[in-house]
Amino acid sequence: MADNEHKYPADEFDAPQIGPIGLHRGKRSFIIRALPYIITLVVALALATLAWAFFSGAFNNRATEDVAAGTSAVATDEASAESTDPASGAASADSTDSASGAASASEAQTDSTDTASATESASSSATANLSASVAVYNASGVNGAAAKSAQTLQSGGYTDVSAMNPSNSSNLPAQTTVWYRTDADLATAQDIANKLGITQVVQASNISYDVAVVLI
Repeated sequence: MADNEHKYPADEFDAPQIGPIGLHRGKRSFIIRALPYIITLVVALALATLAWAFFSGAFNNRATEDVAAGTSAVATDEASAESTDPASGAASADSTDSASGAASASEAQTDSTDTASATESASSSATANLSASVAVYNASGVNGAAAKSAQTLQSGGYTDVSAMNPSNSSNLPAQTTVWYRTDADLATAQDIANKLGITQVVQASNISYDVAVVLI
């Protein structure tokens, strides 16, 4: 069989164009082609700078300065805190505690005094002899003073109260006083003194009454 019997009809592939045929890369720009060199140069400069800083001691000096600055700042803060906050806090706490303690002591003393007065008054009232003989002497020079005090005692429950002027002014006390004759009359005398607002209570065994009030 002859060769020409197997030939195909001619087409575009039988007359190829002049130039490269098939897949190929286009022409790249200058920046793209120079980029690997630029990166290599930058990395080399950075490594050279680090090597110079390390071997010349500049890096170590900088690190030492930073550590020293941090240590100085911490020491300054601690000194400031120790010199200011604890002292002022302690002084404030001490003054507050002292003031609170003084106030508490004062309140306790006041409460104790009030309790003692109330107890004494209650005890005197509970043991006072309302039937005891009581004389009220007016040595004050105020008319009706003895009668007024006697009325106060009678209103308080005393049944044997006399108002009169003293017969002998030479034996009178220097201030308004409640006399009582025996120890058994002490509670009655204290109760009478409380009712009349008298502070001085004195035993006098030579009086004629269980209790005698002398108004000065």
